Amino acid sequence: MKRTLILTVIAIAVTSCGASRKVPAQSVTKTAAPFGEVYSLPCEVYDTPQEFAATGIYRGSSYQKGECQLNALENAKQIVYAKYHHTYNGMISNYSSSFGTNRGNDIRTKLERAGDAVVQAILNDIQACCVKFSGVAEDGMVECYVAIKVPKQALAAGVAKEVANVLTPEEKEEINFDEFKYRELMEQRFNEYKEQKGE
Repeated sequence: MKRTLILTVIAIAVTSCGASRKVPAQSVTKTAAPFGEVYSLPCEVYDTPQEFAATGIYRGSSYQKGECQLNALENAKQIVYAKYHHTYNGMISNYSSSFGTNRGNDIRTKLERAGDAVVQAILNDIQACCVKFSGVAEDGMVECYVAIKVPKQALAAGVAKEVANVLTPEEKEEINFDEFKYRELMEQRFNEYKEQKGE
């Protein structure tokens, strides 16, 4: 009798395990945006094959809007300078690989300084292509957005000319310097920067 009872309990357990269970219908729910709420940057500009571009941002007092605009402009200049500097130093590294030694380091320093002088002069004269302000926040602060664009061709031409001026005839001969080819190489590297960033 005990044996029959145990077999009956096992049979019921096996049967109930094999029975199909009702699965509750899945309700369709709205999903949130995968990146949350997003906004476009005011004065949004992008690099092109012809121009380096940047939007500077600064937050300051609504009573000092002029200062906010100047600081946002400086921020934009710093961004463009960083793009230029990264690209130009990469080009110099490749260019100078053919002339090592201490003499080569001296020439490399001249190339870097000449490039920096030109880009700083161009950035000092650059005009904003867009200026926007946010509304005044409860704390009396505003955000200022300033966009700038710097022509790559003018930058390359200016740097190549300045490099030609600072190198001695001996240094030019030592590195086989040609102003036109140097300028072309810079323009090519500037274009590659845009492609690498995928903007």
